[in-house]
Amino acid sequence: MYKKVAIVGRPNVGKSTLFNRFIGRKKAIVHSIAGTTRDRNDYEVVWKDKHFIVTDTAGWSSDVSEFSESMSQQLNLAIESSDIILFVVDGKRGIHPYEPVIAKSVRASKKPVILVVNKIDTIREEVKSYEFYQLGFETVISVSSTHGRNMVELLETIYDMIGDTDTVENKEDLLKIIFVGKPNVGKSSLVNSITQQNRCIVHNVPGTTRDSLSVHATYNETDYLLIDTAGLHRGNKQKDDLEYLSTLSTNYALDDADIAVLVADAEQGIGETEAKILGMIIEKKKPCIIAVNKWDLIEDKEDRIKLFQQQLEEKLKFLTWADIIFISAKTRQRVDRIFRLAPIIYREYSKMVPPEDLREAIRYATDKTPFARKGKVLKIKDIEQPVTKPPTFRIAVNDLELVHFSYKRYLENILREKFSFKGTPIILKFRKISKEKFKD
Repeated sequence: MYKKVAIVGRPNVGKSTLFNRFIGRKKAIVHSIAGTTRDRNDYEVVWKDKHFIVTDTAGWSSDVSEFSESMSQQLNLAIESSDIILFVVDGKRGIHPYEPVIAKSVRASKKPVILVVNKIDTIREEVKSYEFYQLGFETVISVSSTHGRNMVELLETIYDMIGDTDTVENKEDLLKIIFVGKPNVGKSSLVNSITQQNRCIVHNVPGTTRDSLSVHATYNETDYLLIDTAGLHRGNKQKDDLEYLSTLSTNYALDDADIAVLVADAEQGIGETEAKILGMIIEKKKPCIIAVNKWDLIEDKEDRIKLFQQQLEEKLKFLTWADIIFISAKTRQRVDRIFRLAPIIYREYSKMVPPEDLREAIRYATDKTPFARKGKVLKIKDIEQPVTKPPTFRIAVNDLELVHFSYKRYLENILREKFSFKGTPIILKFRKISKEKFKD
C-alpha cells in the first residue's frame, strides 16, 4: 500500500503551491481568493526509490457555512487516512490566532507531523520561522514552495519517515482515469460512488468543482488515480477568472490522464457540449469511454438507447471506436464496467504490432480495395509503427495527393479489424517515397 502524506493548514498559506511543487507542475488552482481548494486532491510522487501519495486539502477554517462544513469533513478524513501530516504555515505573516487550535487537532491524530514554514524565500528570512517552534512540533522545516527552496530537505525528511516500504521496484504507475463532462452530469457523484467515500463535494449548484481533483482509489485490488474535473461549457467565454482557471485545469489534467471517461446525462442526451469535449479528447489523442449517467431515472430504456445511438452517429461520427456504457452513480449500476474496460483499453493504447503482421494487413487492404484518383493508383510500399500511446503508423506511398480522407478511414478500419485497438485512437501518417524505392 502507498504511504499517504496530507498537506493541511489555514487558507492561503501556500498548500496548493506546495502540492504543485511536489508533483512538478501546476495542477492545483492557486488563487488569492481563500477557499479556492474545496476537496482533497491526491497525487502519486516518487522520490528516489519510494512512492507516496501526497494530498492537498481545503484550508482549515472556522467558517460554518455549508461548503466550509463539507471542506472541514474532507480535511478530517484526509488526516484520518494519512500516514504523515505536513502542517503548513505562512512564515511571512507569523502565527495566526487559529493555528494553535489546528496544531492541537493535528497532534491529537497521533500521526508524524512536519511543520512546514512556507514563504521563507531567503536565508535572511529564516529568523521568521523561529516563532513557530512554540506550536510544539519537533520537526520544523522552512521552505519556499514558490521558488522550491529547501524542497529537497523536505522530501528527504518524508523519505526517512516513510521507512523501508513502498519502493519503486515491482510498482507500476497508477492508471489515471479522468472524468469529463458538462456541469451537474454526476462526475463528482461517480467518483464518490467508486471510492464509496464523499471525496468530492457534491452540490446542486453548477460549478462546485473548480479544480481538477485527483483521488487515489483501489478497485478489485488494483490502484487507480481518478481525476474529477470542473464542468465544461459549450462556449469559449468564461464568467470569471476562476472559471477560466477551472477550464485550464481540466485541460492540463486531460494531458496527464491515461484514459478519458466522458460522463453524459441520460435525460439530456449527447449534445454540442459533449461533441466539443470529445473533440478535446481526440485532439489530446486519449483513449475514451462514454459513460451515460443517471440511467436509473430513465423509464423507457430501449427508446433512449436508440436515441443515444442516433445522437452519436449524428454528432460523433469520428468516435466509432469508443465504448458506451449506461450507468448510475447513485445505484452503482454497471460502474464496475469502467474498471473492467480501463485496463483493456490501456493495453490497446500501448500495443505495438509486429512489423510483419502490419505489412500483411496492408497487403490485405490494398488487394481487397485498391484506390485510384484521376487515373493514378495509390501504391503503398511499407508501413511501420514507431510509437504507442497512441498507436501511430507511418505509411510510405507513391503520391501524397492520392491519399484521400475516405481511404485513410478505410485503412484505419482494416487496422482495427485486424488488431482491435479497442477504445483508443490510432494515428496514420503518410510519407512520399521515391519511384526507385518502389522498384526495390
